[in-house]
Amino acid sequence: MNSTTNEQHLKIEQAEKIIKELRHPSFRLTKQDDNLMTTVTLTKDVSTEFKEFFILHRETGKKYSFKADNTNEFYSFSVDIRSFIKKYVPENPKEHFEFYFTVRYLIDDHEIEKDEPLSLNRFTHYESFGLTEVQDSGHHLYPYFSRKTQGFCFTINIPVRSVRYIQDSTIDTLQLKKDTLALTGTIVTKAIPINRVDTVMVGRKFGHRQVIHSDHQLTDSTDGTHLHCYDYQINIDLEECARDFFISNTIDEDFDLYFELYLNGFFNPTIIRVSNPSDANAKKNYTSFSYSYGKNTKFLAPNFTGQSNNFILSVTNFEKETVEYMNELFPFAPVLRPFYSNRGIWIIGETPMEAKNNGWAFYRYMRQRYPEKEVYYVIDKTSPDYAKAAALGEDHLLIYKSKKYIWALLMAQLLITTEEPSAILPTRNPLWLDGLSAKKVVLQKNVLGLQDSRASLEYDTKRFKADLFFVSSKTEKRLAIETLNFPEDKISITGLPRFDELLKDESLSASKHQLLIFPMNHDSGLYYQSDVIEHLTLSFISLLKNPIFLDFVQQYQLEVVIALPTAMLHYVTAFTECNCTVLLQSQENIQQLIKESSLLITDADPIAFDFSFLLKPVLFYQPDIKTLASEVPFNSTHIYLNELPGEITTSEESLIHLLEQIGINQFQVSRKNQQKADALLYYHDTQSNQRIYEAITNLLH
Repeated sequence: MNSTTNEQHLKIEQAEKIIKELRHPSFRLTKQDDNLMTTVTLTKDVSTEFKEFFILHRETGKKYSFKADNTNEFYSFSVDIRSFIKKYVPENPKEHFEFYFTVRYLIDDHEIEKDEPLSLNRFTHYESFGLTEVQDSGHHLYPYFSRKTQGFCFTINIPVRSVRYIQDSTIDTLQLKKDTLALTGTIVTKAIPINRVDTVMVGRKFGHRQVIHSDHQLTDSTDGTHLHCYDYQINIDLEECARDFFISNTIDEDFDLYFELYLNGFFNPTIIRVSNPSDANAKKNYTSFSYSYGKNTKFLAPNFTGQSNNFILSVTNFEKETVEYMNELFPFAPVLRPFYSNRGIWIIGETPMEAKNNGWAFYRYMRQRYPEKEVYYVIDKTSPDYAKAAALGEDHLLIYKSKKYIWALLMAQLLITTEEPSAILPTRNPLWLDGLSAKKVVLQKNVLGLQDSRASLEYDTKRFKADLFFVSSKTEKRLAIETLNFPEDKISITGLPRFDELLKDESLSASKHQLLIFPMNHDSGLYYQSDVIEHLTLSFISLLKNPIFLDFVQQYQLEVVIALPTAMLHYVTAFTECNCTVLLQSQENIQQLIKESSLLITDADPIAFDFSFLLKPVLFYQPDIKTLASEVPFNSTHIYLNELPGEITTSEESLIHLLEQIGINQFQVSRKNQQKADALLYYHDTQSNQRIYEAITNLLH
């Protein structure tokens, strides 16, 4: 008896496995006026009986059944979208609906009935005609395919992130011939084909927008995977660009390249960056282009930045006389260096416009503790931090793009940067590094773990190989080895320079009863405000207006301060109306701000680590973007999730609950999070700068 039962179970399991691996031949969606018709054909590999179609209302779980019309092995049903909305959708709706079909399979005398989503994964061939967004009586209907099931769905009044249909985008070649920069690559979409591609170049600082000539063509459309592959070519006339920049008096600027992809059925373009160069290509093609007019020269250099290696065209303005000096000096630098090697020239920098992070902290330490050392700081004359830097001696400043600056770079023994070295070089062209003999040291901007730094800091990156990399703990050292591929002997546990000031007078920390909200600066906010940034903004505004949150603030007499990143500047007015203090991160002394605060809320900004090192509570608020028709909550790029020194939540209700628990605990950090913070800071003292100096000294001897 048991043997027979086991055999039955085994046969059922085998039948289930066969069904799971089945692919039906075709699935079609056709929309004409208000009528949406769905048509499928079923496999002949096993015996099947089509039962019905139904639409599932996700919010209520209710099923709306439709009888199938059967014509020549095609099963279909149609639904009048406007009538369906009027009949089944409540007032002021925000709803999700998913299409299903029910089939009875007969395998080895076993009948198995299945409700299955009309999923791309279940059909070999998919096509659609006339499938577009619908607007009706103030309602917006968006068709889409679920990330989770790949099933066909539609939402009412919930925008869909069309970028979900972009499967891949890569740069395959980049070549500079005479005055034309040519990029070729591929774009892959899933389910939805591309109707049109526009390519635009957008300035990061001032938003100057220019359409660039490009071509694209469909090269493959594959059944089974439902992928559409396109080749593209972009041609940038650099001489024409340079002339336009002279006419418009463009200052130093980085231009991002974007595709505006018009997907079939979507009213608005899907915007993605031109990015992801192949490694072989990225290592070879950095030749810069220069164009002179009168006494000035513009350098136009291609480069790649960000987590996805986004293409940028960097424009740098020089006096023509300085360029001529640089060109004359560059070939003779190797001959001249031995005559200046005994001077031991050290150059430190962050970006030419900044003196506020770890580079500045270490430079200030060197000027105060070792004034006899020939240490220089790179800064632009127009930087708002110039006066502060000059107070430590103008003769130790290298004015960005001056002759003295060019000479010092070529003669330097040591180059210390908080970002990629190209950030303080005469051009963004990393090939300039090949002309330097200086040892390269990275004083990273923040503790690793909340942002993916592989594209810019990875040891095997095409840009540079650092000779020394500073971290703050054994945990971070492990991360640098495992994710950035750094050799262990090139990593030194010292702490970061700014920690000396951060941990000084620690007992005076939290001088104000202040709750600090500090959103991370998302890269996608540089020009196009992405829906993720908008949703994050609306989530923080919702929190600030929540009556329970306001009661919590009043109960503990907290001052609420929100420090906005560049990506959220568009929303300053909206936050100002929330009865809180609104600051701009770019204009604040961040260290002073976090020392004054009692509690920090952020989505994923690395200052959370600094805050936790003061043994104060941190909350990571990463709102779930269900309202964007996504089944996957937005997550930061943190790498060691379970080691973050703070609680993580995706809901406003849960966040407020955690705040109340912190209030009950008198704003003390929990023992668990204190242990996590301790694991990320090996030396809890004010000697990081001295350890860094000693490590560099050992490197140079």
